[in-house]
Amino acid sequence: MAVDRQPQKFRKLTAAGLSAFLGISLALAGCGGSGDGNGASSAQPSGAASSSAAPQVSKDPVKLVMWGGVPPENGPQEAVDNWNKLHPDIQVEYMRFVNDSAGNLKLDTALISSQPVDMYMSYDFALYEKRIKAGNALDLSKFADYNVDEKMGEGAAFWKVDGKYYGVPTKKGLSFVWLNKDMLDAKGLPVPTDWTVDDLRDYAAKLKGDKVYGFAQSDYYFQIPINGSIMKQSPLLVKQDGTSAFDNPYTIKTLQVYGDMMFKDKSMMPHTEQITSKPALDQMFVKGETAMLFSTEQIFRTTNNTKDYPRTFKVAAAPAPKVAKEQTDFIQTGGLGDVLTINPRSKHQEAAWKFVKWYADEGMLPLAAGGRVPASSSFNVDVAMNLMFKGVESTYDLESVKRVMFGAMPLGMTQLDKKTGTTQQATYDKAFTGKLTPEEAAKELARIHNEDLKAVSK
Repeated sequence: MAVDRQPQKFRKLTAAGLSAFLGISLALAGCGGSGDGNGASSAQPSGAASSSAAPQVSKDPVKLVMWGGVPPENGPQEAVDNWNKLHPDIQVEYMRFVNDSAGNLKLDTALISSQPVDMYMSYDFALYEKRIKAGNALDLSKFADYNVDEKMGEGAAFWKVDGKYYGVPTKKGLSFVWLNKDMLDAKGLPVPTDWTVDDLRDYAAKLKGDKVYGFAQSDYYFQIPINGSIMKQSPLLVKQDGTSAFDNPYTIKTLQVYGDMMFKDKSMMPHTEQITSKPALDQMFVKGETAMLFSTEQIFRTTNNTKDYPRTFKVAAAPAPKVAKEQTDFIQTGGLGDVLTINPRSKHQEAAWKFVKWYADEGMLPLAAGGRVPASSSFNVDVAMNLMFKGVESTYDLESVKRVMFGAMPLGMTQLDKKTGTTQQATYDKAFTGKLTPEEAAKELARIHNEDLKAVSK
């Protein structure tokens, strides 16, 4: 397939340079004509009439409406404004919906009604697939000028349904470990680039101190080393025979290490205490109350906000730890997201496709400041990094952050049913309160999964 490549010059502009560039472009565009945005010239002197002059035909711009779940002030509005300045013939309006059950219902209702929806974002695979099956997503194979796999990498394939793309994933989602680099330096510990849960335990034990935990994470992250060990063989986390793959040595090892960190090493907050106190983990990290924190790019909202959450230490980043050194097929949980889809009922599909390509390859740059990492290989990594950390560059170990966020680590997302994940949480609770051994918990996780698999197949 031919690959549509946007101008390199625009991608290399900084945020300030972008505004200047747009201003100059618009000024030049207005120098030779009427400024009506339609390419019509009215340079004829005032009062000079010409009976042979062809009448000027005014053409209204195409109007598109894009629905998304990110607040407009966090980047989408600036992205749309940038497009509108560059493309006066195709004007886009941003409509925000809250990315929760009520908000997604509002979007789904709009898709089947007469409300204007030309393009929209999906943030969840189940909802995305549901919209495709309902006939509310355009099959992008009709366009031959953009190679999603080439642009976005192998993680994009997760969003294929029946071998086809019905939307373009635009954001790289990551789960990784934030580290207090000052604490690491004080203990002579390097920033990890490839490590295991045993290494994580060792680091946490060395970094813990008076009123300082070595490591912290929310409930969800117990699953990451486990899922990452299974995902390569199946995004559904099943074995070749179709039964659950949770009952395996990597699951047992992960549960054992986390339990030891809580109760033997006391380098991690006990699970029951965390459930009861519900601490703000990101704030614990910036306050120096934990040396390491397993999180996602969402923590930028706190670590970049040095006004409300002042800190004196540098932040570094490390990938999620795998379970064992011998693993060669470990997948970093995260994958790609923010899938931009065209409504097949749109009257302006070609214009919408132009916007989708532009947004994916360069337009979403304003959202980088809020931590939304662009997935397209067309993005200038340094420009994205500059926007993400503008004004707080000196408070990060940028080399490690760049390595984790824009490196070549294999990324993936599971297709585990939400019901299974929710039901399994009770098993993790029992494992980390001593009610189940790691071996028993692994079997229980598999039992729950198998029951749900049988229910789905009926």
